[in-house]
Amino acid sequence: MTQSEWLTSTNLRAMMHFASGQTDARRLRLFACACCRQVWNRFIDPHTVGVVAVAEAFADGKVSEAAFARIRERARAAVARAEQAHAPGVPPYLVHVARAAAHACADDIGTGAMAARVAALHAVSDFPLLDPNYASELSAEYRDEMAAQADLFRDVFGPDPSSYRGDIDPQWLTSDVQALARGIYANRDFGAMPILADALQDAGCADDDILTHCREAPVHARGCWVVEMLL
Repeated sequence: MTQSEWLTSTNLRAMMHFASGQTDARRLRLFACACCRQVWNRFIDPHTVGVVAVAEAFADGKVSEAAFARIRERARAAVARAEQAHAPGVPPYLVHVARAAAHACADDIGTGAMAARVAALHAVSDFPLLDPNYASELSAEYRDEMAAQADLFRDVFGPDPSSYRGDIDPQWLTSDVQALARGIYANRDFGAMPILADALQDAGCADDDILTHCREAPVHARGCWVVEMLL
């Protein structure tokens, strides 16, 4: 994959390989959590929501290894119970989302992130839990979610993962910029990204990659490369 192909690809496996030198565990876990949140609806149970929230907190060093290991086991147990309780004819959506959340808690998040995004794709497509219909991979919902996941991955790993950017002009870090970045991260207030672009521009930022991403990126998640750079 070339850098120009990276910008338009929807092949997550190839994208992960291309970005392999930059795919640290923290950002991979945040991406896995974003895949879960991307497919949620109002029927998601509070336990699954809590599992993903804890996985995000662990990524940010706010949960101990021991506590996270306990959550991981509870998430796996919840999936097992959901699979056992699954009745024929009932949409398997909730089980797939629970699986995605459990995978987001994986100890080996390199494998877990890929499994989480596949489970999220299965949720969107209502894959049967047994004897899956692989023709669902051709559905519009499946293809649309693949594209959304690729956009999420680019949001986390940037326009060129081979040269991840972490340096910024200190003059950009005005009180307004810092307050906006903190609020966006803490509250997932991604609707404020264009406002962040305006604040950055007011502070002297003329970087097209940064400003365009804030104003035009189709999706954002915790771990967004611009917000990460500012924080």
